[in-house]
Parts: sequence; structure tokens; C-alpha cells
Amino acid sequence: MARRHPRTEPEDEGPSRERWLLTYSDMITLLMVLFIVLFALGQTDIRKFNAFKDSFRAIQQPVPNTPPGGPGVLSAPSVIALEEQNAFALLNRSSANSSYGGSQQYPYKSGKAASGQQRPGQLPAGQHQAGQADQAAQAALREYQALSRAEAEMQAALARAGLADQVAFRIDQRGLVVTILTDRILFPVDSAQLQPEGLRILDALAPVLAALPNLVDVEGDTDNQPIRGGPYPDNWALSAARAVSVVEDLIHQHGISPYRLQATGLSDTRPLVPNNSAQHQAENRRVEIVVFSTTVATP
Repeated sequence: MARRHPRTEPEDEGPSRERWLLTYSDMITLLMVLFIVLFALGQTDIRKFNAFKDSFRAIQQPVPNTPPGGPGVLSAPSVIALEEQNAFALLNRSSANSSYGGSQQYPYKSGKAASGQQRPGQLPAGQHQAGQADQAAQAALREYQALSRAEAEMQAALARAGLADQVAFRIDQRGLVVTILTDRILFPVDSAQLQPEGLRILDALAPVLAALPNLVDVEGDTDNQPIRGGPYPDNWALSAARAVSVVEDLIHQHGISPYRLQATGLSDTRPLVPNNSAQHQAENRRVEIVVFSTTVATP
């Protein structure tokens, strides 16, 4: 009988023991690629930063021939302004070869004429200013005539109602001022309740006010005597309440737009005459309806 020999496992070959080196080398290669990419990105950021720094320095530089200590960055022309000038020069050169006239030029920049040049149809500076002054004078004259017509219409309406002697008129820098004395006409003493005669006055004035486009301020004025008793603690509250009463009547009874009206309480701060007598104090107790001129700024 043949004798069997025991099987033996083959020993590992030498190269198989070095397989970990492949993984290690792959990892080192990836790390090297990562560091190269990071280095490249870092170099790109530096170049961008240098470009930004150079451009910012160019913007800060003043225009040539600017004297030392002259205008700073905000007031001196910048690189952008110079580029704008170059663009207009280029436009002029290109338009010279265009089919629209050959020698057509564009001497204007930012709405202003170039030095020594004038827009077509534009008056010289002196004539232009004189023209503006003439236009302003004509506008003021038209406004004065419109306010005078409104005054005449109000006076006619008051005359028809038999109230012509109860209201005074004047035209000043604000516009048309209609003055109504308050004593026994508009309100009782220390009260903001409209009297029947005061309501009749407003009935006569309101149609003319409603037909005008002007803003209207109703101002309440008192004398300098302190209030004794009543619902109002002082002349400020009383003058304001009286102005509001007139405004509310113009709105609710005569349909005048509330967006055109305002009420102002002035107490005794705007006297017509010194408060040194009973007659003068009565003149200062009043309500004034101010029809603002459209040619001046309103408060």
C-alpha cells in the first residue's frame, strides 16, 4: 500500500505582502494633488486682491494738475468722470462719420453745455435769468389777479347776505387773508360754538373757497387775557378749538376737501395791534382764513 504524504499549504509569495504600499502611495498622491490645488487657489486670491488694491488706488488718485491740498476724493473728478468724458469724446468722433449730418457734435455732458458752447435755442446766461425773473413776475401777477377775483366774489356774497362790514380782507406774502372778528359774530365769549351769524358768514364764503384749488389754513387768535372758567384751560386750547370748529363746518356743511384744509391755534402770539386797550383786544380776538398763494411754499 502506497504511503500518502501530507499536503502542505504554499507559502505567501513575497509581492503579496507589499499590497498596503499601493494604498499608501494612492493616499500620498491625493494629498499632493490637494495641496497643489490649495496652493493654486491661494495664488489666485492674491492676484485678485492685488488687482482690487491697484484699482482702488487709481480711484483715489486726483486728476492731474490738481494742486496739493485741493479737492479730495468726493469733490475732485474721479477716474469714472474721466471715463465719461472719454465716452462723450468717442461719441463725438463716431457721430462725425455718421449719416446724420457729418459734422454733428454732442457738446453736452450730464445736462450741462460744454465750456464756451450753448445749446441750440438757448439764451445767454444774462438773458436766461432775465427771462426767469419775467416769468416769475408774470406768475405772481396772475396769482394776485386770481386772489383779487376771489376777494371780490366773497365781498359780493357777503354784501348780498348783509354781512359786508363783518369781514376784512388783505393780500400779503402768504396769499388772501380773510379776517373775521370772533366777538358776538363767530363765537360767544370763551366758547368754540359757532354763532348763527358766524354760520351765515361761512355760508357766504364757502362757495368761493370750494371753487379755488388753493390750500387753506384756518387760524384762531385770541387776546392776552387769561381764561377764567369754561371748558378750555388757556388761550391755546380755545384758539385751536375755534379753528377746528370752522374747518369742520367747511368740511361737513359745504363739502370742501379736508385735504385742502388745516386748523391752527395761535393763542395771542400774532396780535394785529398791541393788547393795550379793550378795543385792541377785541380786534385781536379773531379767526383768519388764509388762502395760500400757489406761487409760495406753504408751512
